[in-house]
Amino acid sequence: MANKANILSQYDQQYKKYRRFAEEVEHQLRSILAEEGIVCNAITSRVKERDSLDKKIDIKMDKYANLSEITDIAGIRVITYYDNDVDRVAKIVEREFCVDKENSIDKREALDPEKFGYCSVHYVVTLSETRLHLPECRAYAGIKCEIQIRTVLQHAWAEIEHDLGYKSKIAVPRDIRRSFSRLAGLLEVADKEFQEIRDFLAEYPQKVQAEMKRDTPEVSDCELDAVILATILDTNQTLLELNQKIGEIASVKIRSQEPEDKYARTLQELNFLHIHTVVQLNQSIERNHDLALFLADKFLRGSYEDEDDPENSSLPKTIGIFYICYAELLLKGCDMDGILEYMAMNSIGSYDTRNDFVELLLQYGHEFAAI
Repeated sequence: MANKANILSQYDQQYKKYRRFAEEVEHQLRSILAEEGIVCNAITSRVKERDSLDKKIDIKMDKYANLSEITDIAGIRVITYYDNDVDRVAKIVEREFCVDKENSIDKREALDPEKFGYCSVHYVVTLSETRLHLPECRAYAGIKCEIQIRTVLQHAWAEIEHDLGYKSKIAVPRDIRRSFSRLAGLLEVADKEFQEIRDFLAEYPQKVQAEMKRDTPEVSDCELDAVILATILDTNQTLLELNQKIGEIASVKIRSQEPEDKYARTLQELNFLHIHTVVQLNQSIERNHDLALFLADKFLRGSYEDEDDPENSSLPKTIGIFYICYAELLLKGCDMDGILEYMAMNSIGSYDTRNDFVELLLQYGHEFAAI
C-alpha cells in the first residue's frame, strides 16, 4: 500500500492547487458558454474528497502509481436544461480544451439498453496550449479535470439513484430494477419532449407571421396567445392607424416592444369580453375603431402636458386594444357595475378612482352615440 500512502500525501500537498484549477476551469466554461448564449441550470466545480479518493484507490488496487494518473481529482459539472444543449456544450469542450479521448466517454452511446442507470457525457481534459501560456494558468500544465455534462432530468436521476444507494444492477431486487427502467424511459421521453417544445416555441413566431400573411380560415379560428397578439399588433392596418392617431392625440410615441406580461394582461382583458380568437379580435377592432379613437381623444388629449419630460413619455403598444376593449364594453351595453367588475378583474386603475373614470366613460359613450 506504499502507492496509496504516496498518492494521499501528494493529494494533501496539492489539494489547494487542484481547488484553484477546478475553479479556473469552471470560470472558463462559464465565460465561454455565456458568450455562446447557452443558458445552464448550474455549473459547479469540486475537488474529490480525501475519503472518496482513499476508497477509489482501494477499489482500483495497484492501478495508480501517483496522483496525476487519477483523472477526476478536479471535477466540473455542467447541467443544461435541454438535451441538445448537452451536445452544444460537448462541442465547446472539445474545441476549447485538450480532451483525453481514451478516458472520456459519452455514456449515451455506450449505454446498453438493458443496463441499469442513466447517462451523461464525461470528458477528461487538460488546458489548451494557448491557455497554458497565460501567466495565471502556467501552474496547471499536465493537470487533468473531469467535465460531466448532463440535463436537469439526467442529474435528477443520478442524484436520486445515489441517494437510494443502488450502484449495482445485481444488488437491486428485480421489481425495483423494472421500476428504475420505467423511470429511465420516462425521463428520456421527457427530455426529448422538452427539447421539442423549445424547438416549437423558437419557430412559432415565424410560423405565425407566415400564416397571418396568408390569412387562411385556420388562422382566423386560431386562439389568441401572446405571439399571435404581437403579430396582430404589427400587421393589422386598422389597429396600426389607431395606435398612430392615439400617439398624435397624446403627443407621445408608441412603444415598439412590450414585455410578455403586458400581452398576458391584454389577453386577460380580451378574455373577459369573450374575445378569444383572431377573427373575434379583428371584428372587434373594425366595429369599435371610431369609438375607441373618440374615447382616447377624450381621456388622453393634453394629459401628458404636465409631465416632467413629455418628449420621453410613451404609451404601450397595446393602447389601441386597451380603448377597443372600453368601446366593446359600451357596445355591449355594460352598466357601471359591469365596467367596474371588468376594471377590478383586470387590476385597471385604483379602487378610489374607478367610479369617476367609469362615470366619464359612460358619459363619453352617450356623447359618441349622439353624434
